[in-house]
Amino acid sequence: MAAAVEAINRIEIEKETVVMRRQFTTALWVLLGIASWAAAAEQGDRPIELLVRGDDMGHTLDVNQGFIKAHTEGILTSASLMAPAPYFDDAVIRCKAHPKLAPGIHVTLMATVPMRPILPPDQVSSLIAPDGFFHRGLQDFLKGKPKIEEVEKEVRAQIEKCQATGLKFIYLDWHMASSGGKERPDIEELFRHLCREYGLFYTHDTQDFDGRYSGAKFFSAGLEAWGRQVLPDGRVAYWCGPDLPEATRLKFLDTLRNLQPGAWYTICHPGLYAKRQAQSVAVICSQEVKGIIRSRGIRLISYADLRDRKSRQ
Repeated sequence: MAAAVEAINRIEIEKETVVMRRQFTTALWVLLGIASWAAAAEQGDRPIELLVRGDDMGHTLDVNQGFIKAHTEGILTSASLMAPAPYFDDAVIRCKAHPKLAPGIHVTLMATVPMRPILPPDQVSSLIAPDGFFHRGLQDFLKGKPKIEEVEKEVRAQIEKCQATGLKFIYLDWHMASSGGKERPDIEELFRHLCREYGLFYTHDTQDFDGRYSGAKFFSAGLEAWGRQVLPDGRVAYWCGPDLPEATRLKFLDTLRNLQPGAWYTICHPGLYAKRQAQSVAVICSQEVKGIIRSRGIRLISYADLRDRKSRQ
């Protein structure tokens, strides 16, 4: 008799356990549904924003012309100017004529083509190669053991040259690996300090993958490819090429079609002479790209917008 009663009790307990499990599962699915609905609602309220930055303005005349074409006929919203570049003054004039193109300072401490610092060589000797020009890349730059005080003097000179033009520069980024890479965190910290001192918006260049610095997340457009050749004297020559593959163009279009709500930024190198740069300009000026921007309601923004947003936080 006792065994029968125990068996009945065990059955009742198992029934109650099954009911409780079902109730728990139902409650869990309800909670997950509410969370998903809230997330979807939040995403729906957030626009898709896109910042397209061009690097190396001032490098050559055709580069400057490419920037303006990409801005007036395409989706370029921000332009990074190289103070030591030969066509810097022309770049400033063009930016002043197009006030919606947000200008930035593209700090240059190395260059693939011969380019000299703003300051005299004897003031920044650790930043230049034996030929009197900037080092061609990060490896040679680091071998030269750049002194942080000389880096600071040169960067200040570049910032002050830019600000003396009367053009209202908004942000600061850097050319190639002018931050010194992982081996020289002191240079990147110097950039941040100088941004605060000179009232410039710090972008973290191409490394702001989660938007913690600028408020926008980086994705690579991949429109340009840079050829590389080691010369007999050990120096490295670069060029923009080869032709833009159709797969690369389609990938860029697909990326735009699939951007999620939030702020994003990408980078290109406009120009009209080098074939790959001209092809890059053609893509960002294309009706396909502009059609995607319109159909998805993507809002084009510049670093001026990100700076203003940060200042209100």
